[in-house]
Amino acid sequence: MTHGVMHAAVGANAPTVPSIRIVPATVSGTRVYIECPAWCTVDHVASPEGFLEDVWHGGDYANLNVPRIGRDDELFSFARLGVDPVSSDPARRNAFVFVDDGSEGYEMSPGQADRFADNLEMFAAQIRAMAATAKAEVAA
Repeated sequence: MTHGVMHAAVGANAPTVPSIRIVPATVSGTRVYIECPAWCTVDHVASPEGFLEDVWHGGDYANLNVPRIGRDDELFSFARLGVDPVSSDPARRNAFVFVDDGSEGYEMSPGQADRFADNLEMFAAQIRAMAATAKAEVAA
């Protein structure tokens, strides 16, 4: 320890500490300062909450747009990182991936999100195979 500052161990065995920052938030009409993950893009001042327990964190959106014959592309689904630091559900107190299809939201642990991404890759491969068949039909 040097001048009251503890230095973290460096190397392969050093613990991973999430990067946080202190940001303003509006809670019950009062400006407070909260810990916020570095990846959070929520403007906690512009999105006021009634209670500190209602403050959650969300990252940038990843949008899945779908083209449509004779129409503009349309949002089909979106995903983003989230965390609810004082949730009654311990799993939501850690970062999770949230996917919404417009009718329902799905919260996934990092491992579940990896499985979902694998499913999306298989789905994409099946769509590419269908597109190849459709192209062959059009060319015939």
